[in-house]
Amino acid sequence: MKKISDEQINIEAQSGYKPWTIDSGIGLLPFSELGDREFELLCYLLVKNEIEDGKYTNITSISLMQGVSERGRDCSLYYNGVVSGLIQCKKLQGRISRPQALREIIKFLLFSIIDADLLPDPEIFEYKLYVSNDLAETTNSLIHSYAIEIEKEIQSNNIDKYTKDVVSDYESFKCFEKNAPVSKVIELLRKISVTASNATDLTLRVHKYDSLLSLFFNVKTVIDLESADKVVRNALDDYGLKYLTDEDLKQLQHRISNTKEENRINLGFVDFFGYNKEFFKFLKGEPFKNVMESVASVTVSLDKYLMEFISSKIHELILQKITKELLHLNLIHPFSVGVAAPYLFQRLTHKVLSKKLPKQLATNFYEQTSLSKMELIDSIAMQLFETSERVMKGDFSQLKGTPEDIEFKKKIFEHIHNGFNSIEDAKTTFSKDILIIIPTLDVIEDEISELLQEERTVVIKDASFLHNSDEIQKIVKTLNNIDPN
Repeated sequence: MKKISDEQINIEAQSGYKPWTIDSGIGLLPFSELGDREFELLCYLLVKNEIEDGKYTNITSISLMQGVSERGRDCSLYYNGVVSGLIQCKKLQGRISRPQALREIIKFLLFSIIDADLLPDPEIFEYKLYVSNDLAETTNSLIHSYAIEIEKEIQSNNIDKYTKDVVSDYESFKCFEKNAPVSKVIELLRKISVTASNATDLTLRVHKYDSLLSLFFNVKTVIDLESADKVVRNALDDYGLKYLTDEDLKQLQHRISNTKEENRINLGFVDFFGYNKEFFKFLKGEPFKNVMESVASVTVSLDKYLMEFISSKIHELILQKITKELLHLNLIHPFSVGVAAPYLFQRLTHKVLSKKLPKQLATNFYEQTSLSKMELIDSIAMQLFETSERVMKGDFSQLKGTPEDIEFKKKIFEHIHNGFNSIEDAKTTFSKDILIIIPTLDVIEDEISELLQEERTVVIKDASFLHNSDEIQKIVKTLNNIDPN
């Protein structure tokens, strides 16, 4: 048997007529509008994809017949190189009847009697009937209760009649004209298994492979209103146009949409709307400098307090999640806690500073921004080890403050290094503890990150909100959320 190449299959599939179909998630695909060969190609490619996806335990490969002299099968199925079944495709406008199905099966069995290689082991052989429409009710009973129903057909002598009909219909069976091998056909019918797939089953399976849909059908997609809304939003976003639903954006759009071009001043980190360019020409020199410094001072103040906020949250969560939940339970040593605060501060302040400078400059000024998590931990650990080693050797020059302060710091140092006889003890303990600490550091970082946003915008407005009762109510609600007291 000559195997058809994938290239030839692809050429054949693309050259056929493609029926129209609506991809609405409901309804059957119009398999019966395909040509006979296109339906065979579709079934072959469907099962080939399913085999590659591991959908079968008893099929490892499939081959497509040439389309002529296929001897009762359109596709051969194999398990580890041994024939284990076939697919026979029937493209019909109506439902396939029980006699039609049985004659198709018997036709193949007669070919297998002539050529035993077609059916090497009937006990493991599966005859798959794929129909473009549906099964008649009696055919459905035959398929789903095959062992029982085939016995009925045998006992009623229908198999004898169908076998002789098929022999007389095909020139290929001329050798059986005088002695139709009815007994052998019956023997094989009792051993093989028979299954079927109708248009409903095939539709569900084909829909899992978009490439098959587009290869064999002209697909028109129908979506619901919610999905259509998403499509419109995505399309507008692709062209840089926002589909405004955010209330704040709507208000901002309302404020600036009617601003004339000559009243729009864009200066990078600050934009002015409603101020004429002639006015800014008037501000040249010292007045302009004062305005820009005033704007800059707002963001500088906010950033300063934001850094203090980050530091406060870091210490709050270290106390809660590391000191109480790890240190107090003796899961880690006090020395190892020292890595948490500097690590989190450097990781989180990057979110505040990342938009303040170009990426290259930010990397130059804040080297830690280019470090991975473990590289940053290693860098901080080295500093901890260096400090500890100096103090262990009696060098307290780095301890600042009054004599009382220095004595207090020495006591803290003794507590932090309890049980260490050398810096190697500290390194060994830290290497073990950091594996416990890292997951908690990630949790703390994620929790604080939720409170931060890299891109921040401040909008300064005039007093027109005083004339809008809805805005006044929103302001009151915001103030209550900030300070409920």
